[in-house]
Amino acid sequence: MSQEINKYIVQALVEMALFLEFSEDGIIDPDAAVQALEQLSSTLQMANVETKASLCLHFENIASEYQGDKAEFVRCMGEELGLVDE
Repeated sequence: MSQEINKYIVQALVEMALFLEFSEDGIIDPDAAVQALEQLSSTLQMANVETKASLCLHFENIASEYQGDKAEFVRCMGEELGLVDE
């Protein structure tokens, strides 16, 4: 898969995660949003180490496109989704 395609796939993941995290309760049920983020996390955790590292790097790069809480959320997505080995 090309690097450019990877960028767009990661951008789509970021946009979905931001929607789930920052939408108001009237837009999406908070419990459903948490459940969806947990499922996303669970699926991404199955990736190999190189893929997880690449995702985290993309998250950090994409974070600069956002401001405030959203930028911080995207910057920390790798850790929050359990993709960073401690």
